[in-house]
Amino acid sequence: MNELIDYALEEQEEDARPELTSHIENLNQYDTIFVGYPLWWYDLPQVMYSFFDEYDFSGKTIIPFDVHNGSRLSDTVAAIQELEPDAAVITDGFAVSHNNAPDASEDVVDWLEEIGF
Repeated sequence: MNELIDYALEEQEEDARPELTSHIENLNQYDTIFVGYPLWWYDLPQVMYSFFDEYDFSGKTIIPFDVHNGSRLSDTVAAIQELEPDAAVITDGFAVSHNNAPDASEDVVDWLEEIGF
């Protein structure tokens, strides 16, 4: 696990943009996109920067959610807003500690209801 954590920090320090291994063919047919990610070093994983570089979310609603180790969403909502200025980014995204993720289904349902889903 420490190797992965160290690798994530190295990518972040280099501002890496890892290549995406798959692509969304039909993003234009969606108005609302749920974007989930693990929180690494208080930020989005670098591959998420690649993701936002590749796709234009103008006019779409982005709903972020993450799994973290104590930092909740950190500043990732602001980062997504900066990367996608022409999208509506929901600021009350869902965040769950990795320790609680296996038992979070009721919390997820409650959150989805709170945001109108």
